[in-house]
Amino acid sequence: MPTPQLSKTLDEVRSMVFGHVEDVQEEYAAKGWLPRRLNLNKGVVRGLLEIFCWGLYQLYQLLAAVFVQAAPTEATDEAWMEWHAEQVEAPRKQATKAVGIVRFARTATSGNTPIPAGRIVRTLPDGSGNVYRFVTTAGAVIADGTNEVAVPVVAEEYGAASNVSAGQITELVTTVPGVDIVGNSADWLTSEGADLETLEKLRERYILRWLGNNGMTKYAYASWALSVAGVVAVKVLDQHPRGQGTVDAIVKGSAGIPTDTLLGLVRAAVATGAKPEEVQAGPPINDDWEVRGPQPLSLAIAGELEIKPGYHVDTVVALAEQRVRAIFTDPATVAGVIPLQIGEDVPLDRLTGVVMAVEGVKRVNWTSPVADQVVADDGLAVLESLAFTTVEAGEE
Repeated sequence: MPTPQLSKTLDEVRSMVFGHVEDVQEEYAAKGWLPRRLNLNKGVVRGLLEIFCWGLYQLYQLLAAVFVQAAPTEATDEAWMEWHAEQVEAPRKQATKAVGIVRFARTATSGNTPIPAGRIVRTLPDGSGNVYRFVTTAGAVIADGTNEVAVPVVAEEYGAASNVSAGQITELVTTVPGVDIVGNSADWLTSEGADLETLEKLRERYILRWLGNNGMTKYAYASWALSVAGVVAVKVLDQHPRGQGTVDAIVKGSAGIPTDTLLGLVRAAVATGAKPEEVQAGPPINDDWEVRGPQPLSLAIAGELEIKPGYHVDTVVALAEQRVRAIFTDPATVAGVIPLQIGEDVPLDRLTGVVMAVEGVKRVNWTSPVADQVVADDGLAVLESLAFTTVEAGEE
């Protein structure tokens, strides 16, 4: 439906005002309201009418602006959209920090190696030069006879960008005597980092709140799940996936496969109708519902990049890795890269297209996977590892 035209141009306002004054001059003069006909072309009267026209024009502009912001489906101002969302008890989701476990390792196995809290680890710079740092939140010890220990860390910065993928945390910033290696596995996160919710995502949840008011529909489950910070997508299976009367909510987190912490928060949101501060009789009584993460399809991606002469190899590789990793993050950290969603296959052409967008890459030869990857309807592709080798492209 087109938006009603409420504003007027300054010329339209002038035409309206001057036309009205011209139409009523004779009548007003006959009634004694005007001493004589007014000169509308120049003089004091023209100046006063121009000032009035400008003020009226501004009022029309304000009316048009307020009309847009007053409609939740059209609002572009953050304060207005947040206000609309508050009216339906769907407050804007705030940014959170990534929390997880990093492996600290050593080559020796004798003696105890203490790792104090407050030590900093980080990633190498990605293709855009971004580095993500993490701080240990508790002390740990690599015990005598062992060569590694898992240490809890938290990101220094808020946001989903700190949900780095497997093998990205590799550097120890603050020295820990005896520690030689740090690293993170594919399942290192215990609580996802999340960005401040975008206005478009907030608008989607606003609409879902209304759609979900008519009972225990898929819209209600989607609304409850998406109310939790860190949830970026949900797929509701409402056609009896586990038998008559069953409903499954498949949750995707900002790091892909959701952590147990995130799933627990979503279950609480469903059980209370996304109102944890209120007491409810219990979970939806009409459904045998379940909240779970997607079935992971782990991908070990490896390939050979043929790089054109004259390009810096390390820069090209870093950009290629950044773009591939962005497929598995949501929201994507690289412009033009669309993240994978629940139930979405991974064709080799998609991986190739992402890498070929890097300037300097002439060709990419995949060694893993070697065929299109089919993902189940309730599955999600997950990056297990990523490695590129390089060769200089020949003349053709």
